[in-house]
Amino acid sequence: MSHRSAPIEVRERVAFPPCAGRAFVRRLKEEGVVSEAVLLSTCNRTEVYAVLEDESARGRLFELVAKDRGVDLGSLEKDAYWLTDADAVAHLYRVASSLDSMVLGEAQILGQVREAYRASTEERCAGTILHRLFHESLRVGKTVRSNTGIGDSSLSVPRVAVKLAEDVFGTLAGRRALVLGAGEMSELVIEHLKDHGIEEVRIANRTPARAEELAGRVGGTAVEFGALERELTGVDVVVSSTGSGEWVVGSEAVAEALSRREGSLFFVDIAVPRDVDPVVQTLERAYVYDIDDLQAVVERNAGDREAAAREGESIIEPAVFEYMGWLSTLHVVPLIKELRDEAEKVRHHELSRTLKRMDLSPEEAASVERLSHSLVNKLLHGPISELKTRAEASHPSESVEVRRHLMGRDGVEVKLHRSEPSPEKG
Repeated sequence: MSHRSAPIEVRERVAFPPCAGRAFVRRLKEEGVVSEAVLLSTCNRTEVYAVLEDESARGRLFELVAKDRGVDLGSLEKDAYWLTDADAVAHLYRVASSLDSMVLGEAQILGQVREAYRASTEERCAGTILHRLFHESLRVGKTVRSNTGIGDSSLSVPRVAVKLAEDVFGTLAGRRALVLGAGEMSELVIEHLKDHGIEEVRIANRTPARAEELAGRVGGTAVEFGALERELTGVDVVVSSTGSGEWVVGSEAVAEALSRREGSLFFVDIAVPRDVDPVVQTLERAYVYDIDDLQAVVERNAGDREAAAREGESIIEPAVFEYMGWLSTLHVVPLIKELRDEAEKVRHHELSRTLKRMDLSPEEAASVERLSHSLVNKLLHGPISELKTRAEASHPSESVEVRRHLMGRDGVEVKLHRSEPSPEKG
């Protein structure tokens, strides 16, 4: 589910805090619903990338998401999307490249994809298929950003939030801001506020030490999280990004603050789930913008990045083809290993017999052994290449006929053929 398929009031209900996300991917694997899984949950999307036996697991996967997040299954399926095979691979590559972001070219998503993959790896929920998929997605994301310039002067979510505030006030020079939350997003917001001339930034966080640390780093002032009503009377802009899962800014506190001041209060709520009670929007002189409201600003600034996006798509397409080609060969890996093992037995057997009959120095014996390795590798190159080609073309590589053709054997035994001495030679 993403900003393309569901509004904020729906997305926030299925968003996973980090700890809950880790527990969820563990559960998916422990209950046998998936063999591998990575959960990506950001302000704009909640996506599960999973390795499944077949699409019959879809229903169970949706049921577990609905149960874990406490949402109606029918509503969840209505607002979600389901992609498989090459479509799923292409989607992740587009996500990592910021081509699927609300803010085209935004810089945060690549790090969020990396963190989602890291969390899954630490929980031992990513295996061969997703290891390669996410490594490739990070590579593709970096390539798109470096080769297309899509991130040049991009409007990240924090930058768009500040731009929206500036549009309302005309200028932020001389204004005062309150930032709720002390995470990475809050720090980025503060940087942009200062770039746009904000006079004072106050920072509140449930953990005071984190607010103090951030304030010292960015030149702001840490204030008490519990004194929100008092702080609201002395600021013009409130940017909230706590992701606490409950209303941090209630309508009663805002109403009380407004009664003590003359000017308006402008709220930018970029948290998912939202921090600001939507009822605040109904109060006179209170203006609330959530993350979906940022779309209007994005659309006004997206035109100059459309060409870069098209170039990015041209990078993604061959990368998807390459990954799917690799994926299609996985089922012949055991056969290739068997082929190599059998060839190694033959090599070792023949080499041992030969060396016993020859009086070679250790250096000479090592040279002969290297030669035997080289010969085996060259002889195997053709059959292994054919195996992979047949696999990519979906040919029945596991059939008995193919095995005999490629491996020159009957059953599992390797038959060693030696020419018999001719009668003439006795």
